Amino acid sequence: MKVALFLALAMLGALGATAAAATGAAPGILAGSAALAFLGLAAGAAAAALELRAPDDLREPRTPRGPTSPSPIPSDGVTRPVFGKMWLGALAAFGVLGLVPLVSLARKPGRRVLTGWRPGLRLVDENNRPIGFDRLVAGGIETVFPQNGVDLPDASTVLIRVAPELVNGAADGRAAAAGYLAFSKICTHAGCPVALYRRQSHELFCPCHQSRFDVLDGAKNLSGPAPRPLPRLAIDVDAQGYLVARGDFDAPVGPDDWDRVR
Repeated sequence: MKVALFLALAMLGALGATAAAATGAAPGILAGSAALAFLGLAAGAAAAALELRAPDDLREPRTPRGPTSPSPIPSDGVTRPVFGKMWLGALAAFGVLGLVPLVSLARKPGRRVLTGWRPGLRLVDENNRPIGFDRLVAGGIETVFPQNGVDLPDASTVLIRVAPELVNGAADGRAAAAGYLAFSKICTHAGCPVALYRRQSHELFCPCHQSRFDVLDGAKNLSGPAPRPLPRLAIDVDAQGYLVARGDFDAPVGPDDWDRVR
């Protein structure tokens, strides 16, 4: 019976690892399921070996009345045909597990734009206080986050206010019409925080490798190793006068090899 339980555990782990790879689950789930599969198969083989081991004393006592009648071997509830099918099932499950690398190789590279921002979510400061329409003056800058998501790793955003006439795209909402712009704070080169702002030239700077981004041109990279602009967060103003997001960033956050789709 123990062997059957271990084999069932191996099949469950192998099929679970394959499902985790196919659905893009977290690497920990994939690794744990694969480990469970190998552990179940090894434990099943060990238990089967113990069951097949002969006793140390193979001598059978005999009496003058003739050979003894051996007592029947107790059944563990698993018949021989079922036992064989379970071994075949475990091996077949491991064959399916071998498809995991092929699933990974067949998936097209891509990036997800999922950072915690969504339409209507208010911009807040580090203390989770909403950002009002009059929070900044022209030339001001502040780091903001989605409401109740201050700890989200990819959601940090730099909010900048410039003279309204300098903003192209007032149709994005009242916030843009008032000169508010918002971009990801995570540099697209190595993931450093972009928090230095030169108000005279309207440029954001990355302190790690000196990439420069033009705030008035969609945070386009002007110089430095950053390969693409900072993702932009379209914002608006709600009925209570607080800044809110119109959705998530318009591009994946961070370096091109950061959080690639699994």
